[in-house]
Amino acid sequence: MNKDVQLAYSMALRMLTRREHCAVELQNKLMQRGCDEIAIDSALELLKHYGYLSEARYAEAFLRARMKKGEMPWMAAEKARRKGVEEAALQVAVEEAEGEYDRIQACRDVLKRHDPQGLHRKDEKAWQRQARYLRNKGFDANTILRALNAGRDED
Repeated sequence: MNKDVQLAYSMALRMLTRREHCAVELQNKLMQRGCDEIAIDSALELLKHYGYLSEARYAEAFLRARMKKGEMPWMAAEKARRKGVEEAALQVAVEEAEGEYDRIQACRDVLKRHDPQGLHRKDEKAWQRQARYLRNKGFDANTILRALNAGRDED
């Protein structure tokens, strides 16, 4: 391994010890740090070979983190695509995530975190604001209505 490849490899490995990255992300970060493109490609191949760089792990971690923040799996997947995650790895991660995903409960959880005092139950403007917020998280209208109206029915 030549010096340039070794430098790119060690820099990328350090980045991967902090968190998962996709290949495109690592490539961009290494280029910003002045690494040679050929050295970057060689380093990324070595990282994949040794199992340090995995698109599947990154896709799963990315989706899990975004869903924890309240995003729907499809919306999180779209953001991952924009980051450059390989489509095959992303599809597998999305299928797994959607298999265990309860969107009504997720919508209620997001609503509970965003509106802990339940203001949407009493105020029409707050209700509409919450509905827009949930829509921006990727929830469909039916799910939003069920989550928001469930609180009103309890009063």
